[in-house]
Amino acid sequence: MKFEEGMYVKYTRGTINGYVPPRIAKIIDCSDNDLIKIDNGQIILRNDILKSSKNIIDLVGVGDFVNGMRIIAKDSDNRLYVAEDLGQPYDREFSNGCFEYTLLDKNFEIKSVVTKEQFDSIKYEVK
Repeated sequence: MKFEEGMYVKYTRGTINGYVPPRIAKIIDCSDNDLIKIDNGQIILRNDILKSSKNIIDLVGVGDFVNGMRIIAKDSDNRLYVAEDLGQPYDREFSNGCFEYTLLDKNFEIKSVVTKEQFDSIKYEVK
């Protein structure tokens, strides 16, 4: 993979103590052959990068959270769909077999992303 400053990367970091979920960050320096500096101040190995793109939307997937909204679908044109009524289950199905969703506008500004793996690693399930 070829990396450039300003690109977004989805990466994971190896750990001795267990699983570290994938995260998304922006490259700020990639001049080193093995290391890349990202915008949260960390330095990661090039081998830790799972995916890269100039557009952050390319790295967002179904189940991830964008600006606090869970993505329930993504089409082939990288358009994101979120649950329309966030107070309801995200996969609420109506009697006609359709799901309730909202297409995010193409001018929608992504301010935050939490990957589904990050969310799953920190959630507390009440049983």
